[in-house]
Amino acid sequence: MRNKVNRRTASVWGSGACVAFLALAGCGGQGSPGDSGGKVGDLSIRLESDWDSLDPAKAQGTYAFQVIESLYDRLVAIGNGKVVPYLATSWKQTPDSVTFTLRSGATCSDGQALTPGVVADSLKRLGDPKTKAPYARLVFGSAGYTVTSDDKANQVTVRTAKPYSDLLEGLAQPMASIVCPAGLKKPDALGATPAGSGPYTLTKSVRGSQYTLTARSGYGWGPQTGKAHYYPRQVTFRVVSNQSTAANLLTTGQLGIGAISGADIQRLQSNRSVTRTSQLTNGSYFLVFNQAAGRPGADPAVRRALALAVSASSFNKAAMYGTSAEARSVFSPMMPCYKAVMPGPMAADVNAARRALTAAGWSGGSGILSKAGKPLRLKLVGTAEIGPGFEYVQAQLRSAGADVTLRDGDTKTLAETLFGTGDWDATVYPFTPPAPTPSALSLFVTGPAAPNGTNFAAMKDPSYDAAAAKALSALGTERCEAWGEAQKALHDNANVFPLVHLKTHWFSSVPVRFGLADGATTLDIHTVTTAAGS
Repeated sequence: MRNKVNRRTASVWGSGACVAFLALAGCGGQGSPGDSGGKVGDLSIRLESDWDSLDPAKAQGTYAFQVIESLYDRLVAIGNGKVVPYLATSWKQTPDSVTFTLRSGATCSDGQALTPGVVADSLKRLGDPKTKAPYARLVFGSAGYTVTSDDKANQVTVRTAKPYSDLLEGLAQPMASIVCPAGLKKPDALGATPAGSGPYTLTKSVRGSQYTLTARSGYGWGPQTGKAHYYPRQVTFRVVSNQSTAANLLTTGQLGIGAISGADIQRLQSNRSVTRTSQLTNGSYFLVFNQAAGRPGADPAVRRALALAVSASSFNKAAMYGTSAEARSVFSPMMPCYKAVMPGPMAADVNAARRALTAAGWSGGSGILSKAGKPLRLKLVGTAEIGPGFEYVQAQLRSAGADVTLRDGDTKTLAETLFGTGDWDATVYPFTPPAPTPSALSLFVTGPAAPNGTNFAAMKDPSYDAAAAKALSALGTERCEAWGEAQKALHDNANVFPLVHLKTHWFSSVPVRFGLADGATTLDIHTVTTAAGS
């Protein structure tokens, strides 16, 4: 089975918001550069799949957010791993609030002024239960919040009912984009009819094929994420689902920029007509076992022993052609408060795994191990998208003494199993949050077990819970120290076994430079510069 690693895995995770966390074309030429300084006037960018909604509050996938970020603005943005000004020029943060001072002169695409009241109304809608926004909890936390505005002071204040120190990063994400009054009056139309204040407007839309955006005249309030950036006069997002087709379009100049995965990465790396930009995503792919009562993984000794059989390096080669980075934490170095809690990447030692299982009471020599007459049987679930990676894990767990059956389908089937039926024992979970908010991990490792909650592995880790609660009530160094404790607790208590940090690879056939956003899953349109950097 050939494997296929793409950004969809980095944008989709399970059911409802969880499906969004397990998930996220014309043939014309690229167009000639503009007249000024070799700037590209018409830029085409690949979408690997069509978007689900252009309503920032309801969009769930990477491809929607890629388009949304060209149409809408936000209070703040993420640049080089730090929060930077955008619609807000400054802010004051406490553990349970952020007060923003807005820039003057920003307008919606219909000319209406972007006032504090407009910003407040948009943020109120995002968290309104009637909106059913899948990512609202990532932005505001789960305890509730209020938004107030002061037009005279030109300020907006967001306050959470309980301390939530991830609020500032949450408001920097595309789901927190500010919707203008025209859109709030007709929210049902926002899915296909944008109403933003961003650098572009949607001028042509052909579902499943391509979307043409035209630069707004006079736009000048983008985030401070780029140096000497400019906005191409026209941007066309082209839906090209096949990796090889997209790679061919890049090499022939019919596509300007696109993310590529799988074997085509190696092909493009050796092609001098394109240039590459690569970056780690926010989280990791981690080996995890079902801890529900009656499952082998309910015993931490079994979890620790089985993990000894799996190598991060070998999984990377099998699943991702060796193009990702081996992990030392469930967070990636791109996340705030990252801490390398493992002495090194996971290395396989099948004999050590068997010895550890024997010490835990399992017996059977060199064959399938058993305990109290019950064989060590595991149901390994995964996705065909990285099928060879799961086949590698299956072979290693078998070598350690387990009878392992593998079920790999699509991400929807995996989500239904993890967050619904619960009929599984082991998987490699793609924790790749779109927002660099450390508390995103808590959605999946704390609280009620599935199907009553999103704690799909039925974990119970009081030390993690305590550290996470401390982190959410703190700022600065104290906050990061607490998140470091939380990362260490998950690993030390055999709850998660980080394997790799996914790395996305973008290629360009045109003379521009650019940065990446949303955990490296989208191109940051505000960072486009000429190849000379001007």
